[in-house]
Amino acid sequence: MEITCKNCGVIDDYITIMKNGQNVATCNGCQKFIKNMPYQIPKFYIGKYKGQTISSCADLNYLKWFILNTNPKSTQKIAVESRIHFLEKGF
Repeated sequence: MEITCKNCGVIDDYITIMKNGQNVATCNGCQKFIKNMPYQIPKFYIGKYKGQTISSCADLNYLKWFILNTNPKSTQKIAVESRIHFLEKGF
């Protein structure tokens, strides 16, 4: 999905941040509001933890398996990598 800033015309150059419970896209070029983005908590889509949130998984071996053996979306991959780091380092 291509996202274009209506103010400056930049395409797919934005950041998203949570504001008042909304995931808001803001243009990196002109710093203007673009639109509210859908937000879903990343979940597993296959395996024994299918449907569960990634942040609730404490099975380090499964998390590592998931990264190596699946092709997750970027949001899921980031969530799994963050969870692995948290479980290994404690923060």
